[in-house]
Amino acid sequence: METRLLILNADPVFQDRALGIFDDFPDVEVRIVRTIAEAVSVLIAENFDGFIVEGEPGVALEQATSARQHFPSLQLICLAPISNDPELRAAAAQQKIPLVSSRASKRRLRQRLQAFISSLETHSGAPSEGIDPCHSLIGNLNQFSAAEILQMSCLGQRSGRFTFKSGRGNSEIYLQHGAVRHAVFGPLEGEAAVAEIFRWRQGRFYFEDGIISQAQSVDRPWAHLLIDNLQKLDETLAFGSI
Repeated sequence: METRLLILNADPVFQDRALGIFDDFPDVEVRIVRTIAEAVSVLIAENFDGFIVEGEPGVALEQATSARQHFPSLQLICLAPISNDPELRAAAAQQKIPLVSSRASKRRLRQRLQAFISSLETHSGAPSEGIDPCHSLIGNLNQFSAAEILQMSCLGQRSGRFTFKSGRGNSEIYLQHGAVRHAVFGPLEGEAAVAEIFRWRQGRFYFEDGIISQAQSVDRPWAHLLIDNLQKLDETLAFGSI
């Protein structure tokens, strides 16, 4: 079974030692992104087994911490030209982010990266109670709108349950193979619930893979649903500004 790795490396001309090592590993697929925003978008839309953040120590650790906040169950490491900096290591330990020195010998670096891949294989067991703990997602609606989250998840053909929490209450949207299957918010179901969630600008959300709703209250393709609800939202905002 192939292991999928996402690598965040902001320097396109950087001589990436890790890539050369990964090329030697069988059944390992590598994808490179250049910004943390791009990384978050890709991780929302697709499933990866592990995430590697490369760069200068402080910046790389900050980016890895941001990724951990959005994807608390994602297995990741921070690859940077580090020394025995006690403050840096303490910060990494507090966030539970493994630090790997890019200045290590090729043999030592290969051993650390091989150990990371082996740990991914250990964590890729069967999901428990319909939830795949390796692909949970957490975020704020002031960072990503519900429409953006839904669009990226549908493009990624995801199946599972979104839970949205705000001062208005809690709501749920269920996806199945990239299609919105069911949505509920209080007494509202289906498209009415989706339309309400699209209006939220504050709150938290999290996604759990593999939880499928037996009920089906949405029949239209997600693209039609998205466009229609965004048009209604624009009309509402325009009316309120008159």
